[in-house]
Amino acid sequence: MDIRSLQCFRLAYETKTVGKAAKRAYLTRQGLSQILRGLEAELKQDLFVRNPQGLEPTELADTIYPKAVELLNTYEDIQALCNAGARAKETVRLCVAYGVLVSIPFDELVEEFYEEHPLIQLEIDAIEPSLAEQCVAEGKEDIALIVGPITSPQTVCTCLARVALFAAVHESLLAQGETRSIQSLQGLTWFGLSKDFPLDSALIRLSEEHNLDLKMSFDWHDYHLILDQVMRRKGACVVPEHRIGRFCQDGVVAIPLEGPEFTWEIAAMTQSALPLSRSAQTVFDWFAARLTRLD
Repeated sequence: MDIRSLQCFRLAYETKTVGKAAKRAYLTRQGLSQILRGLEAELKQDLFVRNPQGLEPTELADTIYPKAVELLNTYEDIQALCNAGARAKETVRLCVAYGVLVSIPFDELVEEFYEEHPLIQLEIDAIEPSLAEQCVAEGKEDIALIVGPITSPQTVCTCLARVALFAAVHESLLAQGETRSIQSLQGLTWFGLSKDFPLDSALIRLSEEHNLDLKMSFDWHDYHLILDQVMRRKGACVVPEHRIGRFCQDGVVAIPLEGPEFTWEIAAMTQSALPLSRSAQTVFDWFAARLTRLD
């Protein structure tokens, strides 16, 4: 048990939802869920009941919460005493599109950044891609990490990396003895985000060109819920390369999707009229160098 785990527990208890708690903790939903599961495993008891409405604290959680708050407040007081007179951190506002959060190991990258740059504080917001350009153009965010370039006279996009994509599907839905290829998806349900989303549009064209007869479903607008449908053997979906090791288990396999249209371009968006501050430039350069190694 560590301070970070208790902080995440406190946020989950107070917000009653993984999404809100994750945003306040500057984590992805998956990252926060993993921390909560780890804490429950250590305690050998559940802290929350998960249901469609969110998180319902257990009796144990109700007992632990006030003690956790007291401990965290004491920890913050000690930090304040230790940091008195120390050099103040510089804040950089970084918004991250949901597509980026599922395409790269973002939580791990943030931890690496803090280890190398302890005097820079990242103020991170998860954001809808459609709002990223507006936030950067209006100066509400210093940098936006997005999937794919967005053309705008007020902003500049710089490609940082291209992430290879695969089709994820449970092997029980594939014909026995069949070589795993794009043809293996014949007649399956494909869970996408929108018919207007470039990747899903490319899948529709691919289905028509190869007579795959994919049944496109856009009923789920949360990627984690889409992954859950695949785990339940309901169909197939896209999975970024770096998540194959985590997700493709218990019978779920990855099938390569070939072609440039089946990659996600991770880009950094900044204002075109104003230069970045020194700290923001440090953040930009760090992510540019680090994401290049993901190619």
